[in-house]
Amino acid sequence: MKAAADAILRPEQAAYLEALEPPRDALLVKMEARAAERGYPVSDPEVASFLAVTAQARRPRFIVELGTNIGYGAIVLARAAGPAARVLSFELSHEICETAREFIAEAGLEDRITVLQGAALQELEKVEGLIDLAYIDCVKEEYPRYLELLVPRLAPDGVIVADNVLWGGHVARSSVPDTQRAPTEALRAFNLALVQHPSLRAVILPLGDGVAYAVKQG
Repeated sequence: MKAAADAILRPEQAAYLEALEPPRDALLVKMEARAAERGYPVSDPEVASFLAVTAQARRPRFIVELGTNIGYGAIVLARAAGPAARVLSFELSHEICETAREFIAEAGLEDRITVLQGAALQELEKVEGLIDLAYIDCVKEEYPRYLELLVPRLAPDGVIVADNVLWGGHVARSSVPDTQRAPTEALRAFNLALVQHPSLRAVILPLGDGVAYAVKQG
C-alpha cells in the first residue's frame, strides 16, 4: 500500500518503477487492503521488495522486527529468508497483534514467526542470541535508542534495515511543523549515528519514505 504519492522521485519515474514490480500474491494484496481500510501503516510495495531481496541474499537465521503492525513485513521477511529462518516481532497493540497472528496463520508461518505483545524497547532488551537481520518500523522517536540496543546484539555481517528515515522529507527541511518536530529530530539523530557508526557500513536509500541499510563490520 502506498501511503502517499512518491515524494522522492518524479511522478513519471515512480510510475515506471512501480510498473516493473511483479504482482504481489493474494495474501499481501489482502493485507494491503486491510491496512488501507483501517489506516494501518504497512511497508510500501517497493520497500517490501527490498526487504525480500535483502533477506534472500543474506539468508538470516534470526530476524528481529520492531513494529509488527498486521504482520506484512514479518511475512515478507520469513518467506524470503527461507524455512530455516525465525522471525521475532514486537507490537504494542493487543488488537493488532491478534490481526497479525491471523494473517501469519493464513500464510502458514506460525512456526517461523513469533509475535510478542509489548513495547519494542523493553522487549528488545530481553533478546538473547545474535541477530542476523533487524527491521525497524516502529516508534520514530525511539529509533536512536533502537540502534544503541541493536548494534551489540547484531551478528558479524548482520544487517539493519529501517523504514521511514526521510519522514516525508522533514529531515531535510529547515522548518518543520511542531507536530513533526520530535520524530524528525529523532530520525535525524538516528541517520547520523547510523552512517557514522564505527561498527557499521551504512547508507540511506531514497526508496519509499527513505530506507536505511547498514551492515555490521567484522
